Amino acid sequence: MRVLKDHWYPVLESHEVGYKPQGVERFGQRLVFWRSIDHIPHAHVDRCPHLGASISQGKICANRIVCPFHGFEFNTHGDCLHIPANGKMGKIPKGMTLKSFQLQEQHGFIWLWWGTSRETYPELPFFSHLEEGWRFGSVVVEWPVHYTRAIENQLDVAHLPFVHATTIGKGNRTVVEGPHVEANLQGIKVWVTNIRDDGRVQRTRSELSNAAEGKEPGLSFLFPGLWLLNISPRIKNLLVFVPVNEHKTRYYLRVYHQIRFPLISKLFEWVMGISNRFILHQDKRVVITQTPTNSSEASTDRLIGADVAITEFRRIHRILLEQNDFAG
Repeated sequence: MRVLKDHWYPVLESHEVGYKPQGVERFGQRLVFWRSIDHIPHAHVDRCPHLGASISQGKICANRIVCPFHGFEFNTHGDCLHIPANGKMGKIPKGMTLKSFQLQEQHGFIWLWWGTSRETYPELPFFSHLEEGWRFGSVVVEWPVHYTRAIENQLDVAHLPFVHATTIGKGNRTVVEGPHVEANLQGIKVWVTNIRDDGRVQRTRSELSNAAEGKEPGLSFLFPGLWLLNISPRIKNLLVFVPVNEHKTRYYLRVYHQIRFPLISKLFEWVMGISNRFILHQDKRVVITQTPTNSSEASTDRLIGADVAITEFRRIHRILLEQNDFAG
């Protein structure tokens, strides 16, 4: 699967990785995750180098992950330390290792570095103003769509009155002012107002730019796949897009809030979870019909002015893919 390389990807929530091997598919590959006795998470390709069996079907023993087929034991770095058939003093053949991945655990996510190993790694892409003073509740869904279409759907500011006419798109506000968009290789910020088509003259791009100055954007996106909706100063929706394979994307949708009372907090998260799941389902029935499934191949799409955030996503995504190709 062709995705942006040399990026940190949140691939699982922290609670999903425990002290038993956990096999998942990410980036079109089978991976295995587990924790050692020091609580640190580890990840490898889910394939024993001996005869190709799934390591995730094995077990954790003495801080080693053990293949279920012939009992080969691997440490946290993927090095084979014991082959039962060779005996305790037996030699380990060269190359008998599991490919391992660099991980970080922050913000309640397991982050995986998808790219070339290096001495030092860049910082995690996250919205810094969510790091302290917030609580959150999560909804997890998977859609049969390519991650590019999934991301673009959340950058689409013109579909609300049609796809979400009974929810967040009420009011028949079909005209898109702008949007005003600022973009670079790190991400995209969107300031947008949708209005009724009552014949009024729309604000110019200069007026929209001035109106956006000093204000938090309505939508923000960080590459490779984090999206933030600014509902209010004390309520935000964070959406993380995890590429599973060419035809499937996993969504982690969190509502962040500042409600301090535990019972009210949990009730609010539950209600918002139901609402967010329903709104996502409204999107799903349309997005799964888009062709081609990978928007990078959508040369016949004809974008309009309201699609400027999508245009910027495609432009930057293409640049980053080309950088991967150039780097080999």
